[in-house]
Amino acid sequence: MASAREDLQEITSSGGESQLDARQLSALAHFKRAVHNFMGYGDPSDQRVRRRNLPPPMIDVSPQNQYIYYAPRDQFPWYIQLSSFMFAPLRFACNLFCDLFQYLSIADSADDVRNFIEGFKKRYLSADHGGQDESDVDAVMRSLPLPPFYNGTYSEALREAKQSLRFLIIYLHGDSHEDTDAFCRDTLLDPILLDFLNNTEQLLFWGCNVNSAEGYRVSQILRENTYPFIGVVGLSSNPAYSQTSFGSPTRMALLGRIEGLTSAPVLIQHLTNIMNGHQGVLVTERAERAERELSMRLRQEQDEAFAASLARDRAKAAERAAHAEAEARLAQETAETQRRERLLSRARLRRQRRWAVSLPAEPSTSASAEVVRLSIKLPNGRRAQRLFSVKDSVKLLYYFIISQEDAPKHFAVESNYPKRIIECRPEVESDIEEYIPNGENYGSDSIDEIPPRQVDDWEPNSPADPPSFKDAGLANPEMLFILDMDS
Repeated sequence: MASAREDLQEITSSGGESQLDARQLSALAHFKRAVHNFMGYGDPSDQRVRRRNLPPPMIDVSPQNQYIYYAPRDQFPWYIQLSSFMFAPLRFACNLFCDLFQYLSIADSADDVRNFIEGFKKRYLSADHGGQDESDVDAVMRSLPLPPFYNGTYSEALREAKQSLRFLIIYLHGDSHEDTDAFCRDTLLDPILLDFLNNTEQLLFWGCNVNSAEGYRVSQILRENTYPFIGVVGLSSNPAYSQTSFGSPTRMALLGRIEGLTSAPVLIQHLTNIMNGHQGVLVTERAERAERELSMRLRQEQDEAFAASLARDRAKAAERAAHAEAEARLAQETAETQRRERLLSRARLRRQRRWAVSLPAEPSTSASAEVVRLSIKLPNGRRAQRLFSVKDSVKLLYYFIISQEDAPKHFAVESNYPKRIIECRPEVESDIEEYIPNGENYGSDSIDEIPPRQVDDWEPNSPADPPSFKDAGLANPEMLFILDMDS
């Protein structure tokens, strides 16, 4: 079931009623829906039934500055007046029956408007087309000019006129009135009036038949005296409006009423007078709305600018934090690299000193000894030489090289002729990492000495040991070049 809050919002958004008036209308709508549902005329939650039962938005039907125009009419003869008086009870009964039927009808309000527009086209735009097909007649009717009727309910037209700050011109059509046909054919279809009504920037044009439920409801609001009836609804300014709970100095009101048969030029003159007389309220409201929209747009732009500035500040702060973190990480990595280089330098020095005191004495040069004198040339040009037993493993050559203070960190041994690389590093040799000082002396700059390594037999003892000098082709004296692998 439709909620009271939805009804209240629809009523206040359409006509500008006070909250108290809107609540009363909403309560009336709920009562009507309850009666409608009790009598079995449809579920009140149905959209069509709900739109039918919801009372039209209230407007001020008699503002202080209302324009009223009545078309002059000839005096009826006495017998016509007498017959009108005699048939008054019958008309009252018929109207009462129609009111009850229209109240119970569940036809959609929008359908009433569409049916009126279609009926208007068929009645006043059709002509005698001989034996033409129905499709051809429809095409001709569509090509003829038609008043720009608003295709929607009265409430929808009123709401759009209020929101767009336009005048709403209302035409109530009475089928039984003798002037209706002449007004529709000669006035509403007059080209100058059609041009006037097509000024959609200033006005909306809505019409409905008072014999339909929607037209009857609007008729009960506007209380027309005769037909044809033209009403002009728009914003009206009245200090008394501010005394209501709604509190707004403007409200939708019936600004003017034009009743009776009039020609198109006269009708345009009346409409122009009404619209010009109340144009100031719309101009003021447009200016205030433009100012509100400008203020809202400025606030939105300021909020967006502030949000963008805040986002930039956050991005800069995040960038600075990331930069500082990267710098701190780089500084830490640099410090760690430098510390490690110092440790490795100390480790190489420890290794060099250890093997300087761990090498065996040179073998004797007796005739029976199989020895060879080998010279090495370091990358800095310095030379060193030593006697080696040809039976010993060439790993002794490796340890002899690393015992030199100016030996490179990573090196290879190359023979002079033929040029070849001598593989002399033993697989069992500890990595340089193991020469890094222990935890107690980790941060000290002093070089604690490592005890000499005692090696009793330098001959190859396993397949993992490098070959002997003899097997490696180093049985004759020659010059070996030490290559710096880091250069």
